[in-house]
Amino acid sequence: MNQADALLKIVAMAKLGGALPPEEAMCMLASLIDKLDKHSASYETDVAALVKVGATIWNLSSGSDGAHDPAWVPPFLRH
Repeated sequence: MNQADALLKIVAMAKLGGALPPEEAMCMLASLIDKLDKHSASYETDVAALVKVGATIWNLSSGSDGAHDPAWVPPFLRH
């Protein structure tokens, strides 16, 4: 799927209510990273890109400056 089609599909899914809660999205990203081929030439680049997406989800879900507070823990990790 090309980038334009991927973006359109992402927006359409979000409009239809198909977005995951942030904690599920982060777990899905972690699973995708775990499944990447460590011997692939693009492994490091792919991991870096997915980690950046995860960091974006973290920032957006943490609320006002939450991700920048060293003591802040996301709700799904609190016990």
